[in-house]
Parts: sequence; C-alpha cells; structure tokens
Amino acid sequence: MRRMSLVLIALGAFLIVLGPMIRFYAYPRLAVAPANERSVTGLVAHNATVFDVTTLKDITTDLHTTVNTVGDASTPGKAPGIVTYTNSTSTVGNGGQMLSRSVERMSFNATTGEASNCCHDFISTTQGVETPIQHVGLPAKFPFETQKKTYPFWDTTLLKAVPINYVGTTTIQGLTVYKFVQTIPPNQYGTQEVPLSLIGLPGTSNVTAQEMYSVTRTLLVEPRTGVIITRTDDQLNTLDYQGQPRLVLTKAVNNYDAATVHKNINDYGSQGSMLHLVRSVLPQVSFVLGLILLLGGVFLGRRRQGVSGEQARQLADSRA
Repeated sequence: MRRMSLVLIALGAFLIVLGPMIRFYAYPRLAVAPANERSVTGLVAHNATVFDVTTLKDITTDLHTTVNTVGDASTPGKAPGIVTYTNSTSTVGNGGQMLSRSVERMSFNATTGEASNCCHDFISTTQGVETPIQHVGLPAKFPFETQKKTYPFWDTTLLKAVPINYVGTTTIQGLTVYKFVQTIPPNQYGTQEVPLSLIGLPGTSNVTAQEMYSVTRTLLVEPRTGVIITRTDDQLNTLDYQGQPRLVLTKAVNNYDAATVHKNINDYGSQGSMLHLVRSVLPQVSFVLGLILLLGGVFLGRRRQGVSGEQARQLADSRA
C-alpha cells in the first residue's frame, strides 16, 4: 500500500505540472501561422458588371479570381515570430479574358496576425514594378483566439486598414464561426484622364475623372485559428466627375467558391478543435486528474499509517 501511495502521489504531481506546460509551452508553439504556406483560394462573382476596354461599354460576365499564396519559409529565421506571404491574384471573365492581375507581399505576426512590415512588403499591379507599401492592421488573417470585437482589417484597394466589426456568431456547414462586417463608403483611390464622351457628356476634350471604390465585406472567421473560412465582397467601382458617378467600372459580389469553403472547413475546423484541446481541455483534465491522484495517494498513505499504529497498539496490549 505504501508503494501504491507513492506512485499515486508522484503521478498526480506530474499531471498537475503537465497541465500548465501544455497550456503555456505546447500551445504557443502550435498557435502560429505556417511559414511555408502553400494554398490556392478561388472566388467567383456571377453576373458581374465590368467596363470592357475593347468595346468601351459595360458588359455582364462571371468573374473568376484565383489567389495563389506562397509563404517565405526563411522569414522566421530573420525575424522571429514573423511570417511573410505573397499573394498572386488574377481575375478572368467569361471566355478566359484576363481582366486584372496583381501581386502583394505582406509580413505579419504569426500569432496575432498584425502587420509587421519587416520583409520587403510591396504591391505590384504592373509586371516587374514593385511599389513598397506599409501594411496596417490585419493583412491576411485574424489572431488565434479571435475576440468578439472590432479589428483594423487591411483593404488592398485603398492601401489602408479600415475597422471591421464583429456582428455575431453563426455556423457554416456545422462549423461555428464569428461574423465580421466591414463597410467602406465611396473612396477615391485614383484618377483617369478620359474624354467627355466616354462618361456621357458633350464635348471632345479630356477631363480628369475620379476612380471611386466602395465595398461591404463580410467575413466568417474560425475563431480558434483566426482563419477566414469564407468572405463576400459586395464591391462597386465607378468613374466619377463633378461629384457624380458617370461610369461603372466594376460591380460585383465576390464569394469564396464552394471548393475553397469546403477545404477551409475541413482543414481549419479540425485544426481549431485540436488547438482547443491543447489550450483548454487537456490542461484542465491533467490538473484535475493529477489533483485527484495526489489526494488519493496522500489518503492511502495516511490510512496505512493509521493501520500500522493500530497494529502496534494491539501488539503492545497482547504482551501486557
């Protein structure tokens, strides 16, 4: 019984120590964005309106956007705790016509998701031309253990962070997610020199028109990983002159396609469950079980001492 008591006490003490080690040592090493990220994200916008530069008219088409994300695995060695992703984005219309192409390199904290700008962040909309930029807020993902609050979320068109608000918790294909909405009213992001006839006004001279952009962005985020499971961008780009929209450049509702959503749910739903297990369940179970074993061992030890004492008294009485 004495040996059993010591075993229970030792095992209980080990489990009590193991609980905090899992929570404060193992979990932080698991809750990091992968440095060697390789992923493909697909988006689709059905019946979008876009300005066709060949016909100089608005056309209706389906837009298919592909985002290839590649991580620079060398970044953590140069900047501990930081990862760098490069997004190569291309959008085509019906018939495979290329409508836009861009490359954006971003660096951010592997745990919090906050921009770090450590490692040659840039954006390129013209092949071979890289324009350095300063990312702000969350350029790619939300923090691990995302909170129900407002975050600054990066907008690639405006090249700045805009608040995105938590609006509720919902489910998608059985996975619990946080819903965030970002509303950006019309903002100027550039200018174009265009003939008056192009914007429906009389005259032959060229004028400077303003490129305007607005979007309502809805994100569904898996809160334990901070990964965006799906997103919807209800976007409008216009060419304005004298304070009035004169020409629609793009009007589209972009969504992650079904394959992307399905893969995200499978990958990050299970990853979120594993992180929850390591962060909360295992430390608690380990501590409680360890405490039970420790107390059980102490109880057995005292019981044995009590029995031994009684036996000694009985032996003394018999000799008397």
